Amino acid sequence: MPAGTLTFLFTDIEGSTKLQTELGTDRYQDVLETHTRILRDAFKDGGVEIRVEGDALFVVFPVAAKAVRATAAAQRALAAATFPHGATVRVRMGMHTGEGRPATADAGADYVGIDVNRAARVAAAGHGGQVLLTDATATLARPDLGDGVSIRDLGEFRLKDLATPEHLFQLVITGCVPDFPPLRTLDRAATFLPAQPSSFIGREREIAEGQRLLEKARLVTLTGPGGTGKTRLSLRIAEEAANGFGDGTFFVPLAPITDPELVPSTIAHSLGVQVSGSEAPLTRVIDHVRGKQMLLVLDNFEQILGAATVVGQLLGASPVLKVIASSRAPLRIAGEQEFPVPPLDLPDPERLPALEVLAQSDAVRLFVERAMAVRPDFRVTPENAAPIAEIVYRLDGLPLAIELAAARVKVLTPQAMLPKLRQGLDVLASTARDLPERQRTLRGAIEWSWNLLEVPERRLFARLGVFVSGGMLPQIEAVGCPGGELGRDILEVLSALVEQSLVRQSEVGGEPRFRMLVTIGEFALEKLAESGERDEIAERHALAYLALAEEARTHLQGEGQKRWLDLLEADHDNIRAALDWAIGRGRAEHASRMTFALWRFWQVRGHLTEAAQWCDRVLALGFENVPPLVRMRAYEAAGGIAYWRGDIPKGLDTYAKALELADAHGDLEDQANAAYNLAFIYGVPLRDNDRALRLLDTAREKWKRVGNAAGLGRASWGVATFLQLGRRGEIDPSVLERALAAASEALAVHRAGTNRFDLAWSLHLTGMIHLKMSQFAKASADFREAASIFEADNDLTGLGIIASDSAELAGAQGQREKQATLIGLAYAISRRAGTGLLGDISRQDARTKPEDLAPELRPAFERGGAMDLTAGIAYALEDSAATTPRST
Repeated sequence: MPAGTLTFLFTDIEGSTKLQTELGTDRYQDVLETHTRILRDAFKDGGVEIRVEGDALFVVFPVAAKAVRATAAAQRALAAATFPHGATVRVRMGMHTGEGRPATADAGADYVGIDVNRAARVAAAGHGGQVLLTDATATLARPDLGDGVSIRDLGEFRLKDLATPEHLFQLVITGCVPDFPPLRTLDRAATFLPAQPSSFIGREREIAEGQRLLEKARLVTLTGPGGTGKTRLSLRIAEEAANGFGDGTFFVPLAPITDPELVPSTIAHSLGVQVSGSEAPLTRVIDHVRGKQMLLVLDNFEQILGAATVVGQLLGASPVLKVIASSRAPLRIAGEQEFPVPPLDLPDPERLPALEVLAQSDAVRLFVERAMAVRPDFRVTPENAAPIAEIVYRLDGLPLAIELAAARVKVLTPQAMLPKLRQGLDVLASTARDLPERQRTLRGAIEWSWNLLEVPERRLFARLGVFVSGGMLPQIEAVGCPGGELGRDILEVLSALVEQSLVRQSEVGGEPRFRMLVTIGEFALEKLAESGERDEIAERHALAYLALAEEARTHLQGEGQKRWLDLLEADHDNIRAALDWAIGRGRAEHASRMTFALWRFWQVRGHLTEAAQWCDRVLALGFENVPPLVRMRAYEAAGGIAYWRGDIPKGLDTYAKALELADAHGDLEDQANAAYNLAFIYGVPLRDNDRALRLLDTAREKWKRVGNAAGLGRASWGVATFLQLGRRGEIDPSVLERALAAASEALAVHRAGTNRFDLAWSLHLTGMIHLKMSQFAKASADFREAASIFEADNDLTGLGIIASDSAELAGAQGQREKQATLIGLAYAISRRAGTGLLGDISRQDARTKPEDLAPELRPAFERGGAMDLTAGIAYALEDSAATTPRST
């Protein structure tokens, strides 16, 4: 191999994995051959091919100018080429000139030295069709670039694993695309931080200090009272530090949770980590972050300090992971660097500087900017300068307090505001001397806003403290103003609170949603306790969310399914609080009704692990005073969750108890439904089809007696399900005909009704029967229609089964690579949903499982597991040209 001063060139196809997935192995091979032939032809003049790895080439040139001219020729040829199967191929190229030292035979490599790595990193930073080169290569090649080629200076960039920034240039080639997106460098590290609704004022020193501390410590905890601006400052520090974390910067909001046990699952959700029903969230998160260069921003940790050990375990999993936490108290774990957040810079009201200097104080700048948001003509003047200085001084430079005060300039000048603020602070200091000074200061700002409220506004403000993460108007009215008891229209009172900046308004599904900042919500709860109404309002809150859950339950399988699922998702924190209230007070009937109303939401939206915990807590309550039919429904909810999780012993126990109660106390509808549910425990996981069919016969007979057509359709669906279970090709054709007849009967019933859930699952079933009868076109059509319903309603469990169905279809048609890809997709979706049902169905149907795949198909399986949900389902439902099985 050449040695000495060499230009190292790396190339690879942009999006090659996606292209291969779309084309399949055979067709992709045709494209790859054309691509490689074009590059070799362009590089043969002066280039020495060192190796080819898949779609990537490594070539060295003794002369830098020849390398530049060769890459220009290659890009022109690629742009002019027509690739097989209509494929579009874009190749990124990068080069660097340095010392080429061939490796020894024992080293097992081709070249050694940092210059080869540098060239590889340069290539990885580019985009398809782009040619990048370092300053060394550009300097040597510039005198002899060739016709139609010029060099564009892009500037300095930080590349992965390289200690110093690299000055990069781009070839501009006549006939080729000249402009590309920003380079894929550490300067553009992935950040998942929330956008902020207003500008960030000041704190330059604190940002710099935070970065300095983060450089030497792996856990930096920003501490201080509520309203200090810890969250905003932590986000700014993270934004400035993000480029140093190649695996991303993530924000984890912890304010809505109070149970330390929920911290791992909350972090998993923010990181996009899928956790199955049988996996521990902490284990999955630790596996995910292991070895990754990542920055986590954990916000509002003070109420779950018991979870501090979780942070320690995450830091132990990766030596390059770092954490910024915001909390009113330090976490007290090894390696923590506490960073007390100081107040904003304050002017001395006793020695005011010139107006121009005063306006540059951070605290005054914040006051003025927020005041201008409500009064655009607001300015610092000789008349209001002293009052503004005293206002921000009395508020100790706390951002939240200043923002609340600034919002008042809509109705009060600073001069008029100051006496009210003085009075409020004095009163608070004299009545709450057992509190720390900083809390009295913040409390004074909020207390002052409270004192400006009229009586109905104060009452609603206090009652809003019971809501977690806000609430929608119907529930706020039920809790805060039932029967118009405030004496004013609820919207009028809410609008006043929004105007006072005590409540924030947003929109969810076209409907208004109202929420308080955490610190203001805490103050509201204190006022609620002082009012003597706290127990009554908490009960109203629990009843309001029971009513919402029970109203939603009737819509969760109909035309408005997605809207109601989304409403429950938006208020999941309130639902948790309501359920926790009922369980904590031993309200077994209330809690039972809630779990029954919510279990289908939990199943569809992938909350199965949490749902199982709620059901366990409810079933542990004393049921002595609970009506038997309410107990029956609690057992039905627990059985449903257990069935979908694949927890068969618990499902059998709870479904059997539900049937016992139904037979003893229920009507024919209750008895039929309970028998139907229990049939599926025996029929799918336990493989006792005879008993399952007897239970279905019982359900069918009772539904027939009451004239329930939908129930008869469900019974037919169950019969068809159990008849068709088994490996394709091993089921008696006459049995499949019976199964198809029963499934078609169920499908006709469900098409005539409005139950989207039953319709989608009927289509899944007819599709599988058609597949086992080798009627592939019909199977594909059924799967496609079912998927459209599951996708519209974001039903993860259903989508996981459809992906598995489609994998079986691909396998039946000899498409082994597609089958492996879809198996990976199906298992990934099922893990995300927390369901164990796919494993039960796979065993009964003898479906191909991950462990059955040949080694050469593992890459396809992994690709499927990493696919985006929407793209994966689209890939699963692509039409296939094959209509009969291929030989395998």
